[in-house]
Amino acid sequence: MKNKKITVLGGAGHIGLPLSIVFANKGFDVSVLDNNLETLRLAKNGIMPFKEKDGVKNLKKALKRKLNFYSKPSNFISDSTIIITVGTPVDEFLNPDMSQIKNCIDELIPFIKKGQLIILRSTVYPGTSEWLFHYLNKKKKCHVAFCHERVIQGYTFDEIEKLPQIIAASSNSAQKKATEIFEKISKKIVYCSLKEAEFSKLFSNAFRYSQFAVANEFYMLADRAGLDFNRIRKITKEGYPRAEGLPSAGFAAGPCLLKDTMQLLSFSRNNFSIGNSSMLVNEGLVLYLIDKLEKKYDLKKKNIGLLGMAFKAECDDTRSSLSYKLKKFLISKAKNVFCTDPFVKTDNKLVKLNYLLSKSDILILCVPHKKYRNLKIKNKEIIDIWGFIKK
Repeated sequence: MKNKKITVLGGAGHIGLPLSIVFANKGFDVSVLDNNLETLRLAKNGIMPFKEKDGVKNLKKALKRKLNFYSKPSNFISDSTIIITVGTPVDEFLNPDMSQIKNCIDELIPFIKKGQLIILRSTVYPGTSEWLFHYLNKKKKCHVAFCHERVIQGYTFDEIEKLPQIIAASSNSAQKKATEIFEKISKKIVYCSLKEAEFSKLFSNAFRYSQFAVANEFYMLADRAGLDFNRIRKITKEGYPRAEGLPSAGFAAGPCLLKDTMQLLSFSRNNFSIGNSSMLVNEGLVLYLIDKLEKKYDLKKKNIGLLGMAFKAECDDTRSSLSYKLKKFLISKAKNVFCTDPFVKTDNKLVKLNYLLSKSDILILCVPHKKYRNLKIKNKEIIDIWGFIKK
């Protein structure tokens, strides 16, 4: 392999940093490019800016190899493969916002050369990869590939080398170049067209989001009937393989699931009915819980404690967490709202678990962190939609 230099744009983020570490530990000369100075400072000093299994160990190993950090692009990117971990977010109207990728590319253009390979790594709106190829073709004639990530956040180092890597490219040459890079970290490569790969990533997240919506709809149906959904789920799955895919009820959130489902909804001109319904169910679960509490209690006389503020279990990431949506609604209705989380470090309003337990009249398990599994609580109502806390 001729070129072993890689620049990862957004390289200090949840997708970019673990990927940069993996490549550095495989012998690549990796440049981390990110405008977040604080996360760069932490990574330089061997501190993972977020929770990632074996993250510190792998980061410290990578720092002994070739792992460099930059906050602005310059000539160092001109002879490297560039991996962009910035995706397509959605705006306040839940429509794709292409400006983030375009702005990133425009910053890179003065320093890139003809024939360089640009790889998109994060989820993008269908057609973005082809748009990028044509946009660059007018300026620097670069190769383009879409090689999306597939790992579970927090477990990158466990999964990245086990999962097949999908590679889609603008040409045979681009495909070959991308393969030379990813075959060093992936045991199997799957090839397809650019748009097929884009849809594959979106379908994957929208499918998971709709699965959670089915479980949450079932939970609300059972609850309205005065039944325990988790007991019914257990009965249904017992020795019955065809029901194994039914997840527990719970908050379906995070930076990808809703966003990617909404991108498909936008692409379909609002004709993606399952995606739209899934959004209404998953986002509406918060409102259902509030209505349930208001029918039973005078909330202005009750202190409510929220257990878990990250968007998923054993995670410190609060992006798009439904716990905060629940908190926002409850603040105007309850006497006090207390929040706690054993992993989140970015919210100075969180309180200690014991303080929350002593002050709260009603508890809501928002996130099933392992720490909450064996809570011993008396004389307080616990709303545990997950069916997680041992009784």
